[in-house]
Amino acid sequence: MEQVSSRRKACDYCVARKAKCDARKPTCSNCTLYAVTCKTTVAIKRKAPPRESGPQPDRIAWLEERLATIESLLTVLAGRNAETQLHQNTRNPVNHVAFSGPLDTWAISPTQTPQGTTGCRPAPSTTSVSHTVSAPTSNQLDLAPLSEVLPLVDSYFRNYNTIIPLFDESAFMRMLLDFFAQTTKQSIISWAAINVVLAINYRVLEGRGSDDAALNRCLQNVRSVMSELMVQGNDLMGLQLAIVLVGSVVRLAQSLQLSSKEALEGLTDTEKSRRTHLFWISYIYDREISQRSQSPYSQLDIDTNMDLPEPDPGSNLGIIISSIDSVRFNYLRAKAQFAYIQGKVYDLLYSSKSTTLTQEQKNNMVLRIEEMLAKWVKEIPTELHTAEGIRQRLSPVAMDLMMNLWFHHAECRIKIRSIFTFDDAWVNRVRLYLSPAIIDLSDGSDGEVRRGNIPPLPSGWHECVAYGRVCLDLLLKKRPTEYILWLYNCSSFSCLILLIVNLIEHPDHAFITNDRQLLDNCFVVFQEMSIHLPKKPYGAMLAMARELNDKAMEQVSRKEIAEGGSCEADDFMMSPSTGWALLDDIDFH
Repeated sequence: MEQVSSRRKACDYCVARKAKCDARKPTCSNCTLYAVTCKTTVAIKRKAPPRESGPQPDRIAWLEERLATIESLLTVLAGRNAETQLHQNTRNPVNHVAFSGPLDTWAISPTQTPQGTTGCRPAPSTTSVSHTVSAPTSNQLDLAPLSEVLPLVDSYFRNYNTIIPLFDESAFMRMLLDFFAQTTKQSIISWAAINVVLAINYRVLEGRGSDDAALNRCLQNVRSVMSELMVQGNDLMGLQLAIVLVGSVVRLAQSLQLSSKEALEGLTDTEKSRRTHLFWISYIYDREISQRSQSPYSQLDIDTNMDLPEPDPGSNLGIIISSIDSVRFNYLRAKAQFAYIQGKVYDLLYSSKSTTLTQEQKNNMVLRIEEMLAKWVKEIPTELHTAEGIRQRLSPVAMDLMMNLWFHHAECRIKIRSIFTFDDAWVNRVRLYLSPAIIDLSDGSDGEVRRGNIPPLPSGWHECVAYGRVCLDLLLKKRPTEYILWLYNCSSFSCLILLIVNLIEHPDHAFITNDRQLLDNCFVVFQEMSIHLPKKPYGAMLAMARELNDKAMEQVSRKEIAEGGSCEADDFMMSPSTGWALLDDIDFH
């Protein structure tokens, strides 16, 4: 190969003859001797090929690996689609409850209110989007500046992760700083993890609506790398991210052997703690999705031998601590125990096996579940059994989590006793109170309830009413947000109906004054809720609830008059809802 250089001093003739050139000017000695023209051609230095910054994988091997990954994902998705199709053929379709951004006090857009929510069963996954999200490359991993991200991450770990220990704080902070320290070759998984933390902060801690730009951006960022999360191999990070988006996270947990105690052997205490926490969070999430969607849970109890979270961990992870006294509550352990009970509720109400049970077997299962619930409730500090006790002692985030716990507990009790608002038999029974055959209307006032013409209330009624009262009280003590509406609209309607029916059946019980005030305040909130919910079934339910409430107030007034004789004007107390109903009936001239 010809070697040329821009610094060459030999003339062309000497180069051609491979002779030594003395480079004299204007003519060298060899050119003078042979009487030839002495000239030198300056050649351009050939550009060396760029040096590779590091060893690169063989492209063919990389493409084959990528193709294998895609094929495996297609296989998984094909299996899921088949299961989904089978499920849809046997059940009514379930639509996901999704709302949009700020509107009045509820931060909800009517254009995204839930449609077709019969049975109140929102879809188990929030990963679906209306458009395709492409995976970003390493030079597209945009985030806000570190100075803006750090306060949000700090808030997440101080307020949320201490109770729901999804991430290890030290490992996460190292990952965060490493991500911002590198300008090239940034990790897509680290980027997604940061987006998950920011999204939880925006949605749960700040209560932003789902059309908030920052929240939407974070969720779309995580969705764009879902394929990478699903093939993370032995890395826990993929599961930690997917757990907030995917209803089938148990499959990932099982592939990592999180359900096996033997897999903890040889690990450090920190690693054992991380794996244990992650398993129970995925277990809890699996059972909650099962209860909300009425679909089978994935993690069978027979397939795990993991111990419950420690009762009193030294790290205080998973613990709710009172801000005014010494009350401590292991929230993560209680949620894990409750998730086990939720599985039993599914087995009783929705599993294929339940269709083969006799009525006696079902009654025995109900009693067994109620025994487990009663034992579970006893482990919760009594100071956290009332809405006021919770409000006084806990931070806003801890209060949200306790509210979630009590609502799910009440929902379990209500469902196993078949007094859920979306249970057709229960709704038909409740409507009987509006019939003259049950409550006769004579001389413009309601008569006594004819209980012989209506089925009796189920056993366990008073416990359901008591816990429903706590849930509604908690609902009123929270700032109404889209997040709260999405979580509790079904259960809260059920609790509302319970309190009204209890007033009709027991117009002289000990909590009448409190319940009347509670119901009036609830109707204000429910009226705001109904604006953002479909008229079918929520509008019809609210209208029925108002009619029932009028019947309840008539029964209470009738009982007061019967016990106290004539009702003095100074002693008479009309509820606001009754007052407004009377004003609506008055024809002003």
